[in-house]
Amino acid sequence: MTDSSPVDAARLLAASRRAREPVPGLPQVRTFDDAYAVQAAFGAIWGDAVIGHKVGCSSEQSQRLVNSPGPIAGVLFRDAHWQQPAAIPAARFFVVGVEAEFGFRLGKDLPARAAAYERAEVSAAVDAVVPLIEICDTRLSEWRTRRIEEITADNAFNGGVVTGQPFEAWRDLDLAGHEVVLLVDGEQKGAGTGRLVLGHPLTALTWLANEMSRLATGLRAGELIAAGTCTGLHIVAPGSTVVADFGAPLGKVTIRFTK
Repeated sequence: MTDSSPVDAARLLAASRRAREPVPGLPQVRTFDDAYAVQAAFGAIWGDAVIGHKVGCSSEQSQRLVNSPGPIAGVLFRDAHWQQPAAIPAARFFVVGVEAEFGFRLGKDLPARAAAYERAEVSAAVDAVVPLIEICDTRLSEWRTRRIEEITADNAFNGGVVTGQPFEAWRDLDLAGHEVVLLVDGEQKGAGTGRLVLGHPLTALTWLANEMSRLATGLRAGELIAAGTCTGLHIVAPGSTVVADFGAPLGKVTIRFTK
């Protein structure tokens, strides 16, 4: 990409959000580094505070869906973060997709550095597990045919997150074996465990710490990290009520998408 290309692509995505008009594609985005440059430029243009990050394509199912060779990263913004139970207008989004995920709240910085992070060090930086539903959205038209680099540039299919109560005694939990159930209007649509997230949600967090280190960004104390879906992606209609049931002791996360 030329120096101006990330800014041009970011301006196009920002205009798309404001005008509610989809973007046909981002042909100038050829690599993942291109995509992350667009994300950075978009953040500066959009002007909202960053509260954390997401890991996308952290399951084999997700990778097959969008033809991704591995995980991707996105940004979580303050104006797209809600506490549960949340009532959110469906018209805010282009596509209303939902995924139940384990989130992590960081208690320590994980700064950019030359040495790779190991999972034990990343785990030690976590001060709470946060049950959440990621709202998946895309500004790209015909997104199923778009390249994964374009999807990543468009903030890795993120539209927002709804979070439950942080749980600080999380080290007593078996996150890999912990089951999560996703219901839409009372009907079960998906179920799975943390094992679907690269084998363990902390593996996804470790990947993100190293990817953000590679990009000279790092992760900061207080940030929220969405680790990736345990239940698959499910597209829902306006008027739907979505419940992610994480069981005891994490509880439930509920969203009603108003018409």
